[in-house]
Parts: sequence; structure tokens; C-alpha cells
Amino acid sequence: MALSLVIILVIVSNVVLWSYEMNQLDWEKLREEVKIANVTRVNVTRSSWFAAQSEYTVNLGSRVSGTYEDTQVANDDDWETFREGPNPPIYRLDINGTFFIDISAYPFASITTVEIRLRYRARNELEKWFLKAYNWTAQAYSDNGFNSTTGHTPTGGWDNYTINLTNTWRSYVRDDGAMYVKFHDERNDAVQTTIDIDFLGARAVSGGTRFTFKNEGSLTSDLVSLWIINSTNHERRDINVFVNSAETTIYLRADISLPTGQYTVKVVTERGNTAVYSGT
Repeated sequence: MALSLVIILVIVSNVVLWSYEMNQLDWEKLREEVKIANVTRVNVTRSSWFAAQSEYTVNLGSRVSGTYEDTQVANDDDWETFREGPNPPIYRLDINGTFFIDISAYPFASITTVEIRLRYRARNELEKWFLKAYNWTAQAYSDNGFNSTTGHTPTGGWDNYTINLTNTWRSYVRDDGAMYVKFHDERNDAVQTTIDIDFLGARAVSGGTRFTFKNEGSLTSDLVSLWIINSTNHERRDINVFVNSAETTIYLRADISLPTGQYTVKVVTERGNTAVYSGT
């Protein structure tokens, strides 16, 4: 009898706790009210490219010829050459350089994202190559949040490889505008590849699409996903935007372009509420 009472008490307690938690979530969801006040196209402008101003650090492999100055201008018939090393079957190349975004000319408030461009030539067409940047928040090189993280496959001739840091760019740019950019191969392999780098640089991007979110509820809202919808395409983007109660937040995305004609923008909060905006 005593054991039965204990079991019943546990069950009732869990039911009451579950009911309270559900009521709390329902209460918060009802009190949340987010609106998309406006969505506008912003003309995209790009800064000049900021190239390396000092020699690259070779972590794996070796430098064969040229200097970092040969990588400052594209298509100028000058390049710097590197080679994987040290011995088969462990041939690797890993280099990184320092770049500075001129924040006096392009202050952070005007930047919506950052791009990195590489012009290179690889003798081995079977191995992918990757660009990463130093994440000052995580204190490690990463490509988390980049528009492409699958690497680039060379063609044997000169290739252009450009990536966009999307809305995560601020984690990769130090307060003084410094960026550490890494270029490395895919894996250990038995083919010793020679790489020519004609250009490597970073630039700031302004413009894209400006979203205006307004919180008319009494709780802070966390916006977690954004949809751009028209008659032919449903495009979903992960976002992480907090809008305090009674505040309006401007959210810029240089990597999002609004479609022509009629479109719908939908945003979803962590609590499951949605807000919709229609435009042309």
C-alpha cells in the first residue's frame, strides 16, 4: 500500500509538472507577437580587395618560389608557388596569411558580409582545396557559416574560388579589421601537388536585403528561420536574431536577393510563432 501511494504520488507530480510546463509554454507563445515591418532591396556594393601585406606562414609543405607580393594582384603573370610535403604517402599543404579590412573606410555598421577570393592553379585535379578563416570567438580556424564548405575541385588550369561568410562574418573579423585566412588541401595523399597562387584577398560587402522586425509582444523573441517564397522557389535560411520587447531590429543579409515579382517572406520564432510579409 505504501509503495502504491509513492508511485501514485510520483505520477501525479509528473503530470502536474508537465501540465505546468505546457501551460507556461502556451502562455509564452500567446504573449509573443513579432511582425515583419518591412523588407527592402539594398544595392550591393563591394570594397576593393585587401591582399596579404606580409609573407604567408607555411604550416605543412614548402614554398618553392615567389613571394606574397606576387599574390596581391590577379591576372598579372606573377604568382607564388608552394608544394605539398614532406614524404609519400603523407603529402600535405597548409598555409595561412593575415589580411586587414580597412574599417576606417568600411566601418562595421556598413558591412553585411565579407568575401574571400582565391585564384590558384593545382597540378593535381583529384584533390579538393579549402578556404577557412580564424574564428575569433571559437579561437580556431573554421568555415562554419560560410556559403560553401565543400571545398573546390581544381581543373588543372587557373581557377577562381570565392566564398561568402554570410552573416557569420563578424566572428572572423577582429575589432581592428584583421582576418587570418587559411588555404589547405583535403587529406593525406601520395601525389605531391604543386600549387600556384596568383591572388588571395578579402573584401567587405554592403547591401543585399534589409529586413525590419518589430516585436509588439511582452517577451524577447528569438527568430530562428527565414523563408523567401515565390511561385517557383521556397528558400529557407537559418537565422539567430533576438528582438527585445517593444523594439525594432534591422537585419541585413548580403547573401539574400529578393526574387522579381510577387514574393512572400516568412519568419519563424523559437516558440513556433510566425510572421509573414508580402511584397513585389
